[in-house]
Amino acid sequence: MASTEFLLEAANKSLSEEGFFALEDSVVGDGILEMEKRGFEYFSEYGLDFCKQHILNERIIPIVESFFGDEGCVLAHWLRYKAHPGHILCFRKGGPKAGRRIVVVHLLPKESRVRYYSGSHRHELPTTEGKRLLHEVPESALAAVGCQSVEKGFPDGGLAIFDARISFEIKQGYAITFEFATVDAIESWPKMSLPDTPGLVQKVADMESSKIRMNFAFRETTGSTNA
Repeated sequence: MASTEFLLEAANKSLSEEGFFALEDSVVGDGILEMEKRGFEYFSEYGLDFCKQHILNERIIPIVESFFGDEGCVLAHWLRYKAHPGHILCFRKGGPKAGRRIVVVHLLPKESRVRYYSGSHRHELPTTEGKRLLHEVPESALAAVGCQSVEKGFPDGGLAIFDARISFEIKQGYAITFEFATVDAIESWPKMSLPDTPGLVQKVADMESSKIRMNFAFRETTGSTNA
């Protein structure tokens, strides 16, 4: 496995130039398979442990922190997005005007396929409201500015880290998706809900750092955790 320093350098370069950075990883694939068997219990002690193992680790955290520079961020959103072939989406529209305010991590199961449109974060593209409140981008607009898609296959599972302004299409499988954002970018976003139990409260506290906070609210009851 590549050293953390080398990986950070490669990821930073790819995020800046291409807008995304992808890795195949069978450990991630196996972890997602277990999560699927458990019915996608995201907002539980098991789910938080899954997040700590596969997201809040020595490989991902330096990349996230480097993306935001000296500014702190919040793990603001965590949801599963299913394949939606033929629909090109992005989390944040506006291109350069929108700025580097959100970075996204896809955890991808075995046999998944995703197309990422290289360089699309550099362009302010026309969008319409897409599925699940994401922005849908016409392929013709991407072609007009010279953005070519790079299709990534993950036969054994893997992950991708990308600027939220990047256009992408989940062709096969699904993506367990984590969004890290600056505080100003998520002022109107709802908090993720967790039962108010000592174990969960402590786990969330342990997940936070001086640069990364969690967007959780503790309540008596929660909604569905299987999106």
